[in-house]
Amino acid sequence: MIDAKYAYGTKVRVICNVRNDGSFPGKMKGDLLVRRGTTGYVQQAGLHLQENVIYQVHFIEHNLIIGCKETELIDAAEPWVDNEFEYGDRAQLTLTLASQGITLVEAGTIVSVLAVERDDPTDIHYRIQCGQLDVSVPARALTAINHNAKELVDDDYAA
Repeated sequence: MIDAKYAYGTKVRVICNVRNDGSFPGKMKGDLLVRRGTTGYVQQAGLHLQENVIYQVHFIEHNLIIGCKETELIDAAEPWVDNEFEYGDRAQLTLTLASQGITLVEAGTIVSVLAVERDDPTDIHYRIQCGQLDVSVPARALTAINHNAKELVDDDYAA
């Protein structure tokens, strides 16, 4: 007996980007299959290695049926805030970053996004890199790049 959280026909949302683990035909390993936030409908549930619940989810808009772990899904009716940036994107800081009263990075600096952190689907944080600094910031700390933004180099962080 499978203890599945979602029943047949339930509309669900993926909370992380789903990439091909090598088992999806016609796509290269690592290819993006569906982006986080995409909704689909549960067709069935099964067990992988007798312990992990896997759902067969039909993403109608993409005409794809993909196996998703229960931990990758939420009910589509639950609150959701889409993220503006993804891994590899560049963004501009809206806040100055400081530690113990010492300014580390000025507002307006261009940074690289390393990860999207979603412990709470309605409260997005980004892990960013500024030179040698690797920190987590709230979504409000980043915006699209302004053409006058300062480009940082590692020398800017030399002590």
